Amino acid sequence: MARRDGSRGRLTPAERDEYEEDLIAVSDRELDLIGDVRGLDVLYAGGASPLWLEGLSLRVGRRGTVTALDHDREKVEGARELLEDADLEAPVHLYAGDVFEPPFAPSSFDLVYSAGLFHELDVSEGTAGEALAALAGLVRPGGRLATSDFVDTLPAVQLEDEDLDRALARALSGSELYGIGPPERLVALHESLLEGVAWTVSPPRHIRHLDGLVLAGDEPDGLRRLPATTAEGLRRRRAALLERVRREGYTRPATLYLTGTPADRRPR
Repeated sequence: MARRDGSRGRLTPAERDEYEEDLIAVSDRELDLIGDVRGLDVLYAGGASPLWLEGLSLRVGRRGTVTALDHDREKVEGARELLEDADLEAPVHLYAGDVFEPPFAPSSFDLVYSAGLFHELDVSEGTAGEALAALAGLVRPGGRLATSDFVDTLPAVQLEDEDLDRALARALSGSELYGIGPPERLVALHESLLEGVAWTVSPPRHIRHLDGLVLAGDEPDGLRRLPATTAEGLRRRRAALLERVRREGYTRPATLYLTGTPADRRPR
């Protein structure tokens, strides 16, 4: 809810370089966990970040493919424009669609991967288990599914920010975001559908100037569409969050990485 959209322009060129260097470092650390994916057909589920897609393309190489699926059509179109002139190792295909009903045939990918999908997943009309099962159905025999997401093992200002996002989504549309919880919640979810589940928790990595971007961000547009009493309550919470950012900086949560094989997708 602390709105950072479009605020990179508020950094100096040197600050922007440092900010983007740190974003790349975070992406590289997470993508390195998936191991050797050269020559594979990979689905990046629930996201269309050009940074992550470029990183996946580099790791997959020219003998594989990268496909991205995001429910936000504007993000998909924005990513398509940004990647149009990029020198990508593996071709990248972008689709707008729902992870609950992905627009792909079963067993289409060697690896299905998501980063940050579950804490932003709307579970008001479908469960996290149903989303994971839909993605697992896209894995080929011998392939695997991997996810990474924030967990609440360490205190972090961003946990409060994400909770505000959940409250705003609920007030605006009745959406119920899955949110951030303990590692055990996601581990149990994956173990209910996958075999050979392995997981690790990575500590937060500092991103320079992220606190400044948060403090410079605009108020979410959706607040203006809410009843006055509801909007005022969320504004007070946002003001308290920003004051905490001024005191502590914008601390980020730890990240849980999991990988496993769908039970019916073992090699034959």
